[in-house]
Amino acid sequence: MVWVSLAGIIVIVLFARALGFARVPELADEGQAERIAADALHDFRPAEAAVTQDRRGALVAGSDGRVALVRPFGDRWVVRIVNGAATSVDGGTLRLQLPEAMFAPALLDLGPAAAAWARRL
Repeated sequence: MVWVSLAGIIVIVLFARALGFARVPELADEGQAERIAADALHDFRPAEAAVTQDRRGALVAGSDGRVALVRPFGDRWVVRIVNGAATSVDGGTLRLQLPEAMFAPALLDLGPAAAAWARRL
């Protein structure tokens, strides 16, 4: 009886994966990151954006000085203002630690732009 239940769970998981529920979204370009941030944040006007090398995250600077982090959460995007976040740079990777306990640190491979974005925050 346990085997039947286990087999049923495996079939459901495989079916969900086949439908694409386990895919992590990717950003097409900076424009998409800017649109996501503008849609998620009240009165946010994007001025500049940097997308990570793997296209699974971005930083978007607003015209008012705020900087938004766009990163995947499941198959959707989550957006947070990251001004004042703890930062560190290792090579071209920027590490952001937000004060939210349930929000894991973000590792953003921004290449040579990582240090400049860290200074902005």
